[in-house]
Amino acid sequence: MKSIQSSLPGTRGTFGFFREALGPNFSLANWDYEQGYFDQALDDQNMVYLRLPIKVLQGELDSADAWVELGTPFVLRHVYQTGVEQDIGYYEPLASSAMNQFQEPLDKDAKVSSRWIHQAEAIVRELENRLA
Repeated sequence: MKSIQSSLPGTRGTFGFFREALGPNFSLANWDYEQGYFDQALDDQNMVYLRLPIKVLQGELDSADAWVELGTPFVLRHVYQTGVEQDIGYYEPLASSAMNQFQEPLDKDAKVSSRWIHQAEAIVRELENRLA
């Protein structure tokens, strides 16, 4: 994980404003009604993300009129397992109806190359101009 220094932390607005201003490349991820992240994948394998933390100041996060505040952007790289999982995680005795369909990442916080950091910094600079 690598933090990106910017003027974005502390920027406030409605969730709807940010959702529209960030555009279709960002999606809401890992959220509850009090906090979450706007994520943009930087690579084709969806393992490297620019992540913009948001916290709710008033309302609920899935509401367009909720007031939110941006945190410090950062780049995150997850290295996921590929291929077919041999141990599919059946839980006994209900093996037919309950199984763990998600594999654990090989590395939840892998090293981020300078290529992705530079790309994320460029996107953040563009967002600073757009949100100013």
